[in-house]
This record gives sequence, structure tokens and C-alpha cells, in this order.
Amino acid sequence: MSSPDLIAGVPTPIAHLSWLIGSWLGVGVGGEAAGAPFQFAQEVTIGCDGREFLTHASRSWLLDQEGNRIKPTAVEFGIWRATPNNGAILQLTHSYGYSETLTGEVEVTGIENAVITGARVKLQTIRIMRPDDTAMYRGSERLIGLVDGRLLWRLDTLTTGEQPAAHVSATLTKMDNHDA
Repeated sequence: MSSPDLIAGVPTPIAHLSWLIGSWLGVGVGGEAAGAPFQFAQEVTIGCDGREFLTHASRSWLLDQEGNRIKPTAVEFGIWRATPNNGAILQLTHSYGYSETLTGEVEVTGIENAVITGARVKLQTIRIMRPDDTAMYRGSERLIGLVDGRLLWRLDTLTTGEQPAAHVSATLTKMDNHDA
């Protein structure tokens, strides 16, 4: 049943984030900049329970050369919130011991039948909480996009120096479309 305060099944204020919703699974690469390349599997679930935010849960596994999961790696949990003018705030807590707040603007690049079919957001860290016993981490830039039904993302991190360095990237497929 449709309601005037819902667009694409989510509250109107977060409609520009609706393209993120789903259970996503895929493979990524990382470590090239550090000279120790690796592959990982990732599962991301982003959902909405009808309130004006999205929930975010991600977990990853290191893969061997045959693509088998060797061991769990990163886990993160968070909340996506909307800001004016198609803005977004992502608040994340990481298994590595820190929490961060990232902001950016969503650019919708395609819509069909009132459903977003293409979009991207570039997020930048604006705040970090990090205990003294965690590795140095000063922030990140995340580029996330919906292209041809897949969720593509790249994470550049700032640990030393002034410019973020390539860290990891992945291509994820919606799990209901995984075999398509």
C-alpha cells in the first residue's frame, strides 16, 4: 500500500538514499598501495524499517587465491541519515576500534518508474573517535555508486601524509539478483 509520505518504499526525506537498500554480496581487492595485494569477499546489508534513516551492516572475509574464505576481516555497523539538498551522513563503527562520521552529496544519475537506477555519493570523514590502542587512522574518502544494478565502492584512507591513499574497492551484486 502506497502512502503520500513514501517514495520507493521509504520515507520521502531519505528517498535519495533508497538505491542503497538491499543485501549485497561481492568480491573486492586491496593492498596494492601497500605492496601486499589481497582479495576479499564482502556482504553488505542496508535496510529501512520505515523511519527516516537506513541501517548499515558490513562484514568481510579474506580470500585465498582460489576464492575460498580464509578468515573474517572487517566488520562495520552504521546509520545513514539524510541532510538537505540530497546530502547524506554515514555514521560508522568499525571492528578495528574506531568510529567515524562521513558526509557527502548524492547525485542521482538515473530513474525509471520512480526507482533510482543510477546514483553515486562521495563521502568524506568529518569526525573520528579512536582509542589510543588502535592503529593510526585519520579519515577516509568513500565513493559509492549504483551502476548497471551493481553497487561499486572504493575506500581511500588517510593514515599518514595529507592525501588519502587507495585502500580497498569492491563490486557487489544484489543478492536477489546474484544469479542473474
